[in-house]
Parts: sequence; structure tokens; C-alpha cells
Amino acid sequence: MGLALSVSVVSFAACGSAEDKPADEQTSAAAEQKQGQDQAQGQGKSQEGKPNTDGIPKVVAEVNGKKITKDDFVPLYETQYQQMQMQSQQSGQQVDEKQLKTQTAENLVSTELLSQEAEKRDIKISDKDIDKALGESAKSSQMSKKDFLAAMKKQGMDEKKVHSELKTQLSIEDLIKDEYGEFKVSGEEIGQAYQQAKTQQEQMAQQGGQQAQEVPPLEEMRPQLEKQVKSQKSTEATQKYAKKLRKQGEVTINL
Repeated sequence: MGLALSVSVVSFAACGSAEDKPADEQTSAAAEQKQGQDQAQGQGKSQEGKPNTDGIPKVVAEVNGKKITKDDFVPLYETQYQQMQMQSQQSGQQVDEKQLKTQTAENLVSTELLSQEAEKRDIKISDKDIDKALGESAKSSQMSKKDFLAAMKKQGMDEKKVHSELKTQLSIEDLIKDEYGEFKVSGEEIGQAYQQAKTQQEQMAQQGGQQAQEVPPLEEMRPQLEKQVKSQKSTEATQKYAKKLRKQGEVTINL
């Protein structure tokens, strides 16, 4: 479902988010899950689908005087934990909860730094912009807005929180545009992305012991590839800018 919403801000904003790491690093973040579940008995055992959050402090971090609370941290942490669990079911390795806690806190810190900078620049997001983004999130999840909001509520995010997350996400996107301008994509970059898509398709087919499906012609995929390359450039720029703000800011993490 559209749980990408709850992590979408940090997934591109954070330095070292799981989505931006190579597969082997993501696997290491999922390390030793099965063993950890066995060891968890009598030690604050993680419930099915949820990690143990008993030891998380009330104030997880402070960013330029702004507090990131346990209530801010836990929903995102639980969502990322569930995603790592799904990965670990394939790898047979357990989720490294300590590493994931640190990563989640870093993600939230980066998002807060970027959000504060957007506010300093007086970047405004309208209700119309938020509603459009909500519709796109629901569509990408193959849901109506109503069903999407209901699904998010089950994950601990009511409609007000969903709107707040989308507003933050959009403000950071506008901040990066304001800082770096529009990202341009060359024909060479599109060609490289196309070859990468073909290679990935072949590798997946080999792993599944199946014949690779034919990749559509480059011209047919050009709009999709251009969007993909722009997204990658935006991700890299956002991470770079978050690192810069981190050096300039006052950040304390209490985990």
C-alpha cells in the first residue's frame, strides 16, 4: 500500500536511507532477524510485525532546538521495520534493530533540517497541492483516496498526519528546486538507464530460472526513464544538501 508516504520524505531526504543503499547493505541492515526473534524471548520480545520500542526515549533527537519525539519516531520506525522484515523473509537474516533505530533517527533529523530550511525560505504549499499529491499517492497504491486514508490510519497516520507529511515532502521538493534548479537529463543518461533496466530484467529472470521478458523499445520507455533519472538526481541533491545543513546545524540524537 501507499506506505511510501510515511517514509517518502526521509527516503530521499536522509543521508544513508535504506532505499539509497546497495542491496548488500540493505541485507546487512536486515541481519540476523531469525536469530534475534529467538533471543528476544524474555528480553522485551518484539511482537509479530512490530519491533520492541520500550527503550526509546521521549525525546529522540533535537534539531536546532526543535524536538523529535518518540511519537514522531515510532510510526516511521515500525513501518521501516515491517519493510525490513519482508526483505529478511527472503534473505533468511534478521533485522538489526539497533542499526534501524539509528537510521530512522537520522532520517527524521535530515527531514527536519530540510523542512526548517524550506520554512526559512518562506516556501508555501497550498491545500490544492496537497490534495493532488494525495491523489497521486493513492493512485500509485491502486486505491481511492478514501481507501488510502483508511489504510494509512491503520498504520497510525490519521488524515491530518497524512496531509502534514505530504506538505513536508512537497516543501522539501520545492526547496531542492529553489537551491539547484530544474534537473536536466541527457540522451546518454537515458541510454544508460535503459541498459540498466535490461540488465536488471535479465538478472531477475536468471534468479527465478525463467526466460527474461522482452524490454520495450527505448523510445517507448523514454518518458519513464527520464522521470527516473530526474528522481535519482533529485535524491542525490537532497542528500547532499541535508549533509550541508547537518554540518551547519545543532543536532543531538538521544538513542
